[in-house]
Amino acid sequence: MGRRSDADRWAVVTRFREGLRPAEIVRQTGFTFPFVQRWIQNFKWGGTVADAPRAGRKRKRIADVEKAVVELMNRKQRRSVRRVAQILKDKKIVDLSYRTVQRAARSQQLKPYRMQRSSRLTEAHKTDRLEFAKLQKDKDWSHIIFTDEHVFKQFKGANASHDIMWAKNSSEVPDREVERWSISVSAWAGISKEGKTPIHFYTGTLDASSYQKVLATALLPAARDMFGAADDAWELQQDKASCHTARSTMKWFVDESIAVVDGWPTKGDDINPMENLWAILDERLQRRRYTTAAGMKKVLRQEWDLVNQDVVDNLIDSITDRLRRIRKAQGGSIKRVG
Repeated sequence: MGRRSDADRWAVVTRFREGLRPAEIVRQTGFTFPFVQRWIQNFKWGGTVADAPRAGRKRKRIADVEKAVVELMNRKQRRSVRRVAQILKDKKIVDLSYRTVQRAARSQQLKPYRMQRSSRLTEAHKTDRLEFAKLQKDKDWSHIIFTDEHVFKQFKGANASHDIMWAKNSSEVPDREVERWSISVSAWAGISKEGKTPIHFYTGTLDASSYQKVLATALLPAARDMFGAADDAWELQQDKASCHTARSTMKWFVDESIAVVDGWPTKGDDINPMENLWAILDERLQRRRYTTAAGMKKVLRQEWDLVNQDVVDNLIDSITDRLRRIRKAQGGSIKRVG
């Protein structure tokens, strides 16, 4: 709420002079108790409802100073308000407190933002992504089975910026306990507009032979349940991991009459809806209790089964927009592209 008018203040004072208590004034006017009490005290001490003159020296903030602050801060990494104040002083532009620098930045619509993590994209990656986004902009994704592997960890680790506790001294702040050796489980799964494959667990690193066994065991039966026995009813989406693109795996696809989405980019994780689904499962996993790898797998199977098909459909439906944003970003990251 903004500053109240003199009329509101006089309304409090008038009722006080009539002999009403602060609580009664609050009930009659609807004003807050602190407001009523403050202006009663001000009237007692000064006989007025005018604001007292502010003490202290005037703030140093003029247009030239604000321009200098913007030039030093806007889109500059590792330039805190304290650092900018020091630079201004060292260059003999003006001697300001860091709070004045902060006010000047905010007056020029600058706000502090945390840099988001994104995959490092070379020019080759961007070209690859842009070409894929252009070629596939009209593709029907309803018959695609999107697949991916993921390693689930018992203690994934929270955002360190959330580990802030206000206290009088460091001895009052407890440690954030972590496990050096925690349970981890490797999983493969797939989704489509027609349903989900089972979540399949494996050990070690997937090579071409073990990857083909995962597909034979978990993919093919599920694909036939979803799309029927026709060979051309569906396509497989996979990234360019070495086991996915090995010569023996490519031959296996031919032998099994499996069509694969052509040209999936090397850095295409922000296109694959499975990445979003893994993130959902990661979050759910942190809220569940288990003490062994077997228990972790049991929880993951339960959570996988609980993923609603509407969630899957929405993720797949978003691919067209993701490709649009890649085209808009000229192959770059889509995190800040609307």
